Amino acid sequence: MTNSFKKVCRWLHLWLGLVSGIIVFIVCITGALYVFKDEIEDATQPWRFVEPQIRPQMLPEPLIAIADKASGEHRPQAITYGEGGDAVRVDYWNAEGDTKAVFLNPYTGYVIKVVEHKAGDFNFFDFVLQGHRTLWLPQAVGSVVVQYGVLVFFVVLVTGLVLWWPKRWNRKSVRSRFTIHRPLRVRRFTFDLHNVIGFYALLPLIVLCFTGLLFGLSWFNRAVYSAVSGGRELQDYAMPLSDTLKVDTTKTASLDSLYGRICDEEPDATNYYFTIPQTATDIYRVSVVHERGSYYRTDNLFYDQYTLKPLQGIGPWAGRYDRVSAADRMMRMNLEIHDGRILGLLGKIIMFFAALIGASLPVTGGVLYFRNRN
Repeated sequence: MTNSFKKVCRWLHLWLGLVSGIIVFIVCITGALYVFKDEIEDATQPWRFVEPQIRPQMLPEPLIAIADKASGEHRPQAITYGEGGDAVRVDYWNAEGDTKAVFLNPYTGYVIKVVEHKAGDFNFFDFVLQGHRTLWLPQAVGSVVVQYGVLVFFVVLVTGLVLWWPKRWNRKSVRSRFTIHRPLRVRRFTFDLHNVIGFYALLPLIVLCFTGLLFGLSWFNRAVYSAVSGGRELQDYAMPLSDTLKVDTTKTASLDSLYGRICDEEPDATNYYFTIPQTATDIYRVSVVHERGSYYRTDNLFYDQYTLKPLQGIGPWAGRYDRVSAADRMMRMNLEIHDGRILGLLGKIIMFFAALIGASLPVTGGVLYFRNRN
């Protein structure tokens, strides 16, 4: 690499790093806090679990009737069945943002707990997620700032790799790039935290940036999708509508029948999520999860609310996960790659530490800059 090219990379690395530093710090810290959300909620919310029993679980309609009485509501938006040790969850929400969730024993119908949240109530993980996505700014402003801040950080990482790359590969350069120098001195240790530890986190940080950009930048995800699909255009996710012609719209098909059909078709699934129609044209949307906690290994199926006729949705997330194209599969896998769950607990741990190191890079970089300046 020529000296002039490295000078350009050094200038970009410095000033882009300073510009994006606070954004990167907040996004990485909140991302690290959010990684183990599922595990923390499993450990702190015992009402979500029951003692498994060797007998059939109750059908959804009787459970919904019990949940309606317990919640004081009359029509839920969704019901979720899990594995043998999971409580059934019945969800209610309204346009003002108020929510209720009723957790029931699926074998007996016993109401374990009713969890109610008013619009504006503080929720730690919702607060963290808002910071991660918008820096707690208004959505229209914050999401743009975050996405382009992540894009700038991606350039900072690439230029950092250029600066890290030694002129010659020998024993001294390997030791300098891959190990923490001893004895520990503050100035050198700060440099090593930035240079050495930053290199070890480089690959997962690039993955975090890339998958994050696929979420938020429309031009970016459409370009990537087109490249992977061979020129096809990314379609927005859209659900079909129920056919209201030539049917009695006062009578909807039995949810119990749909539940029985889905269980017969996919008996080994770990989770069944049913949305319940609220208007005449709404459908039954069913998410069938084939691996616990997975977003990717999920079938998103649609059924007419009057006839239970299977309908076709639009976009990468519609349909059965094992029957989609490579480009659609990439979009479905994106979130699991982003938070590491694609590799199970190990993947989450890797992304957790990568996010912490990512948050440290603007700090150590800023310290080095101001020290050198002085």
